[in-house]
Amino acid sequence: MLVISISFYLLSFVIALLSYYGKLPNRTVLFPIFLALFSYFAHVLYMSFKLGSFPFANVYGFIGLLGNTMILILMGFSLKNPQLLKLSAIFSFFGLMSTLLALPSEPSPYRNPLYSLHTLSALFAYACAFLGGLASLFRLALEKKLKHKDVPAFFLPINLLRSLERLMMNLSFVFFTFTLLFGSLWTRIHFGKHWIDDPKLLFTLLLWIYYALVVHMNLIRGLKPKQLSTFIILGGFLSLLNLLFVRHEI
Repeated sequence: MLVISISFYLLSFVIALLSYYGKLPNRTVLFPIFLALFSYFAHVLYMSFKLGSFPFANVYGFIGLLGNTMILILMGFSLKNPQLLKLSAIFSFFGLMSTLLALPSEPSPYRNPLYSLHTLSALFAYACAFLGGLASLFRLALEKKLKHKDVPAFFLPINLLRSLERLMMNLSFVFFTFTLLFGSLWTRIHFGKHWIDDPKLLFTLLLWIYYALVVHMNLIRGLKPKQLSTFIILGGFLSLLNLLFVRHEI
């Protein structure tokens, strides 16, 4: 299934390039990308049922699943906002690289459902953090362009980006909360205590505190749009640091 997914991502990349030169309609790329996503997630589900747990144990598999999840979300948005299809070549290439990461991945040694819930919560927390950061970056760049009366070729409604960044910020806080909750329950069963001194768990706790502060500051004080966007971008950057550079010691 991974080979099929990689093949469809390559096909979608070629179609996206052809659409840029007016050879094909933009929406032509939707079918191969969704087939690539379907093939990848079919592989993930098969591995999950086979192992009875979250299918990946190392960072390669996790990042690959995260990348494909983000592509799935973005392609879902593109159905209502066709402007996103102008980035379809980037989506295809990113999906291809994410799928290739499944090849060196290792199967999970843990069979506890709480571990799977902990990892899935972390997956969605990271996805929301990164998508929120991207929405904020696009919004700030677009507002700067519009301020100088320069309408870019790639354009999304400002209100849509504002709503998206707030939604992703709130969901990041919610999913980081579930990440810590399920992680605490799993470590209680596996290690006999609710907390272990692990660098990644500690950094995740700091991320939860950060998002909790930003969410509640916005609810209580009503942060200015530019301030809120800056905080969301910083949250996405901190999440990226935790994902790529902080490692579990267990």
